[in-house]
Amino acid sequence: MILWGMRRAPLLAAACLAACLCLTSCYEISEGLTYLSIRSRSESLERAIADPKSSPELKLLCERAKSAREFALERFGLKQTRNYTSVVILDSDHLATVVQACAELSFTRYLWSYPVVGKMPYRGYFDPKDAERQAASLRKQGLDVIARPVDAFSTLGWLSDPLFSFMSTYGEAEVADLVMHEMTHATVFLKGDRPGNEQFNEELATFVGDEGSLVYLADRYGPESPQVAKAKADRADEEAFASYLAGTGKELEAVYSSQTSDEDKRARKAGIIAERAKEYAAEAPSLFQGKGYREFDMSKINNAYIDLYRLYQGETSLYRDFYEKICGSDMKAFVRKVSLIASGKGDPKTEMRRLLGSDAGR
Repeated sequence: MILWGMRRAPLLAAACLAACLCLTSCYEISEGLTYLSIRSRSESLERAIADPKSSPELKLLCERAKSAREFALERFGLKQTRNYTSVVILDSDHLATVVQACAELSFTRYLWSYPVVGKMPYRGYFDPKDAERQAASLRKQGLDVIARPVDAFSTLGWLSDPLFSFMSTYGEAEVADLVMHEMTHATVFLKGDRPGNEQFNEELATFVGDEGSLVYLADRYGPESPQVAKAKADRADEEAFASYLAGTGKELEAVYSSQTSDEDKRARKAGIIAERAKEYAAEAPSLFQGKGYREFDMSKINNAYIDLYRLYQGETSLYRDFYEKICGSDMKAFVRKVSLIASGKGDPKTEMRRLLGSDAGR
């Protein structure tokens, strides 16, 4: 998840720039060729680990990614691909910049259409100047926009996505979260040809990354270990931050749905954001452990920023309830059942709720 002005908070956000080589516009050709050029510099994790020139930090990244990937394949049943079996030395602290946009007076997402995968709520660029040009164009259309750095993306298993050397600074929980998040995209992914599919894709991958990395750390170090405690504390910060944004979003939705002029809605929107920012500044020191959360300037948010969190963490409780109540907190069973549901014709979240309701009835 991305804090304003920061590359990432404990949760790594990912943009799916899928199937670049299968697409035909200038954008897809340009970004696809750039990605191929970056990917061509990759070397296997085994070679990087064995290379005496590799830094200790790079070797540790490779070892952690290998371990988390093998655990997810064996214990969670995520799809076997060649993703994260290689690493690229990259002179940057992130991979790409992603643009997202939302209506000014509603939470209607701006969607880009792509062949093969359908509509997606983001557009990624390897050159940040290209991203800013796209963002500026959308702002001229009156949209709320954010342009955010991202650490990784998934090509859904069609290409072997590598790790990047800047990830050497990540903690073990972050590496496991990233690997499992992207492996989930390669395992279960709905085309953006129906409203809500993009949200399901990101919510599911976020849950598997979050919960799966905790399961992994508990298995490796023990459920009461400092590693698990630290990861849980980070998750608590993340969830509290998302909850605060959700509360702001609810207040704004009430304004947007009211029968008043756009001018009045804009004024009330600005007032809500300013008031919530004051409240946040007063409450943050006692609410959060992480410095980035405590010092966050809530006055800078807009609809696109709030919707970023709605996209990735919109209904965390639904996935947790399904995981615990239907799947007995068994991640392999969860992945299998959700994969089966997603392969059907209906809305997967509706079916998950139906099954949870049936379970409650029994």
